[in-house]
Amino acid sequence: MMNQTLTLWNKKSSNTTIVLAADACETEIYAAKELSSYLTRMAGHPFIISDRKCEDMVNIFVGISACKTDGFIPDNDLTDDGFMMICKENAIYITGTHERGTLFGIYEFLEEKLGCRFFSPEVEVVPQHSEMEIEGFEVKQVPMIEYRSANMYQLANPVYAAKRKINGRINAPTNKRYRGRTDYGDKYFVHSLTHHLLNPDDYFDEHPEYFSEINGERIREKTQLCLTNPDVLKLVTKQVLEDIRQQPDAKIFSISQQDNYNGCTCAKCRALDEYEGSQSGSLLHFVNAVAEEVEKEFPDVIIDTLAYQYTRRPPKHVRARKNVCVRLCTIECCFVHPLSECTVDDPDAPRKDYSQSFRDDIIGWGKQCDNIYIWDYVTNFSHFWMPHPNFHVLAENIRFFYENNVRGLFEQGSGPNAVCGGEMNDLRAYILSKAMWDPYCDVKKLRTEFLAAVYGDAAGCINEYLETVYQAVIDAKCHLYCFNHPDKPWHKIELVERCEEIFAEAKKLAANDEILERIKFQELAVRYLRILLTPKGSQERNALLDTFETDAKSYGINMLYERQQIDESLSILRGQTDPGYWWAK
Repeated sequence: MMNQTLTLWNKKSSNTTIVLAADACETEIYAAKELSSYLTRMAGHPFIISDRKCEDMVNIFVGISACKTDGFIPDNDLTDDGFMMICKENAIYITGTHERGTLFGIYEFLEEKLGCRFFSPEVEVVPQHSEMEIEGFEVKQVPMIEYRSANMYQLANPVYAAKRKINGRINAPTNKRYRGRTDYGDKYFVHSLTHHLLNPDDYFDEHPEYFSEINGERIREKTQLCLTNPDVLKLVTKQVLEDIRQQPDAKIFSISQQDNYNGCTCAKCRALDEYEGSQSGSLLHFVNAVAEEVEKEFPDVIIDTLAYQYTRRPPKHVRARKNVCVRLCTIECCFVHPLSECTVDDPDAPRKDYSQSFRDDIIGWGKQCDNIYIWDYVTNFSHFWMPHPNFHVLAENIRFFYENNVRGLFEQGSGPNAVCGGEMNDLRAYILSKAMWDPYCDVKKLRTEFLAAVYGDAAGCINEYLETVYQAVIDAKCHLYCFNHPDKPWHKIELVERCEEIFAEAKKLAANDEILERIKFQELAVRYLRILLTPKGSQERNALLDTFETDAKSYGINMLYERQQIDESLSILRGQTDPGYWWAK
């Protein structure tokens, strides 16, 4: 019966009923409504949702309770996000064992069986057909990456993030209409040790010994904790347990260093780190001790920490406990060559130890930890709107992570509050979300489909732009970092002029005003690079900035640099304000 062909609708009417259990949860109700809405748009006929099947029609059962009423029970190994889709006899069953798996299954059905595409919050493809026939199928999907998150403007839209099967705390609201989320505790996503757990403002005056010793002195500003101090361990453990009790739905709590390089170098910390061959040694010993106490009361809670900057290299001896997750960070890495091949770190980064590559670090952590997550960097934080040709490695790096036992990914982009995000950010978000669900997805096909849908006849020009910028870096034998400066050898005025020619041709090919505006919007990246290559303070640069400012603000762009509003960034670009960041030039 699996080869049977079902007719979902014809020219006259729908031949399908969507079956939803009377006790369906909020997410399943939303999933059924989404299915009905898209089918109606495709067919031009309404599709009813009922709490019982219709014997004379095709029935699509949505959610586990509805499927069970017809005798279909999904496999019990689907995980929170996994789902099954089966078409047989006169029925289609779409369900997970968790409600958000059902929602993800609905979107998979619309995409892979009916041809819908969800390229961005603004651009979708919903094909119209006078008749729709579908052959029998059986699909089971369990995500290869269990935690999938990206702080990117497009994926901050919860409706779109659900269509892209994203489940991180930044992307998923607590409103379970969209699917719930894989939840870090509040104040426990990252950098928790002195921001929340033991604040120097509260403790330093009486107990400076709780904080980092640097060059023989305990420091208050930009400090870390003294991780070999037993009182520090007691206080942190007590606070963590209290907070977990107050957040029963949260499953991950990060006990992680601050965003500075001042790890404690007192005699005890230094001795432990020298024994372990890395400052990750004292951190992991400390985190293990907290996790041991947490496990006694909360065996299902994961304690997370960072392998970041000075703690990136794994320790030689101590292993992470089974309830500890290590998030390894790629902040110093090159992002134009695959991480599996490139061993070069950013020479401008303040990390002191370049003797071991990220590739070696991830392999080493795999021996010391069973639960590895990755904190990856997918934009240029110094210049969101400068061309950033990392598209060739986005999916390949995710495959590398997966093949080295990584099960969680946080892709750090320009942030959910940076309106529009930056150069080609919508394409970047689309590819990343697809690859996080399936690291072996066909990226070339995804990119081709995306460009064709968004830019129409000008798609070839936009693809040529992407390849031209990428090839400029490769030909110059350069590396690409996430704090990229305009003074790199491949940033040449000849590159700008060639890209300007490409965009001029693209604008001629625009089929309508909407596509023309999309092309002009992405052309901002080329205009921005020309500004950066024009002498600061010159009349020419200020004139370019004036027109750029007008156009950028008309699109709603509010940030050009990380953490800076657009007016502050423009002041820096005009030479009126010092950037205040070590990576900005």
